[in-house]
Amino acid sequence: MKSQTVKTFLDVHSWTGLGAGMALFIAFYTGAITVFFHELEAWGARHTHQIGAPAQSRDDAQLLIDLALEKNPDATALLSFYPARDDHPEHSAVWYEQFEDGTYKRHDFGLRNGELDTSGHDGNAHLAGFIYRLHYTAGLPRNVGINVLGAISLIYGLALVTGVLVFLPNFLKDLLIVRTGRNKKRFWRDAHNVVGIVSLPWHVMFAWSSVMLTIGIFLLAPFQLLVFEENLLEKMGEEFGFVAPPEKTGHAAAMLSVGQILDIAEREIPGMEVTQIRYTNYGDENSMVSVFGSLGADILDTNGSVNLLAASGEVLAVSDPRTASFGATFYNGLIALHFVSFGGVALKWVYFLLGVAGAFMFYTGNLLWVETRRKRRQLAQPKKTVLFARLNSGVCIGCMAGVSAAFLASLALTGMEQRPVFTEYAYYSVFFTGVVWCFLRPVALGTRDLLRASAVLTALIPVFAAAYGQVPLQQSLSSGEWVNVCIDLLAIAGAVAFWQLARAVEVRARSGDAHSVWSEPPTAGAAKPHRRVSNSRKESAVADAPGMP
Repeated sequence: MKSQTVKTFLDVHSWTGLGAGMALFIAFYTGAITVFFHELEAWGARHTHQIGAPAQSRDDAQLLIDLALEKNPDATALLSFYPARDDHPEHSAVWYEQFEDGTYKRHDFGLRNGELDTSGHDGNAHLAGFIYRLHYTAGLPRNVGINVLGAISLIYGLALVTGVLVFLPNFLKDLLIVRTGRNKKRFWRDAHNVVGIVSLPWHVMFAWSSVMLTIGIFLLAPFQLLVFEENLLEKMGEEFGFVAPPEKTGHAAAMLSVGQILDIAEREIPGMEVTQIRYTNYGDENSMVSVFGSLGADILDTNGSVNLLAASGEVLAVSDPRTASFGATFYNGLIALHFVSFGGVALKWVYFLLGVAGAFMFYTGNLLWVETRRKRRQLAQPKKTVLFARLNSGVCIGCMAGVSAAFLASLALTGMEQRPVFTEYAYYSVFFTGVVWCFLRPVALGTRDLLRASAVLTALIPVFAAAYGQVPLQQSLSSGEWVNVCIDLLAIAGAVAFWQLARAVEVRARSGDAHSVWSEPPTAGAAKPHRRVSNSRKESAVADAPGMP
């Protein structure tokens, strides 16, 4: 490949990476956490039940639905029910109250001693849901964020292709080589390339599936308008398990019980473990109920669904992944790969590590751009380089600190009505404070301070868990509550990592290249520290880059 062609691809790779890097860092960091979405939900609600307690019955399920609708009659329009599981032995129901301005409020219902319980339930699953929302919106308003992340995913795919084309000439020679030593820039470049190449198939899948999940509907528009005379979505809906509910008649009818609905679902898809029952227009003779479930982790697409009339039990549509068409299998398989709904816990840990590594790749890519653009032997660096370095540290490290702060707020406000609101406030307050702090302080010192703050906030998670959740680490170990144990241990490991990175940044700021944006500016009247300055073009070309993540 010609050198000019490689340079062109390198420029495209750099600029597309810069355009997407910070948003993708947030998406990958929070995505790594929400790989364990279900476990995080159970952790958030651990104060409301005892591990090992017997699961509530089908009769309890029907009682919960009846009591929830009695308290909130408007919930008949759309009510979701989640049956008890081994690690969460209580049933729960959810209703989203929508307002004219487009906002909504979530109402959660539980059952305690035969009576409706709403105390604390609204916030039990909120932390997991909020971090997941950060994953697909990067913290932007939901409708805007989804489309922005979709466009960024397209840019992300372009960066992947150009990165491979740039690396291809030296693929075999440099594969899995990470060179350590004085040349920090080379070290971080090697690490960036190795992570990118090793996880390339995973990143390609994520770029593609993210586009399909966020802005895929726009990709279907030409076919909808130019090819199909009928409504394309209606043609495809049943194939993918989506069925438009029948129109409401206004005539009341008795509904099938939860037990009867579960029996029909089991008959239509044997072996499916039901995870959600969604009612539309409950109590109407045309009320529809959609039953969603999983068939286990031994196949790629594990999600099945049954749609039926809630009054008569007439089955409207069945989506069984074992008998689905090629198109449905391909699409649902791509979604299953994205959400790791197969392979069990072991594969979730693989995804978690790949998610953290992906965040590392985006951050180091931005670091390499900053270091490449700095002027050698010139203390005053270009304003755009300094600006981007500040923004990169503020957004990326501020996100990590903010997520830890959200954990702490959720723990401290357990059982309180305002728990969901203040959990989000905690994240955004810390995030924006971090961004502002990086613009008020020198780049290196602001980065060091944010890493220290991340370490402290993360280290407090097991402390708050013991103080507010009455589940200290030693108790979780003795009782076998492994979700609690893993979260506490990951928090401790994360705190240690953040603190060590802060130390590395501080050392780099004091002893590295004085001309770098990562150096600590000398204080007034203080003697300049002795730093090695390159005297040759060759030495200048291998000057140290920041020794940080």
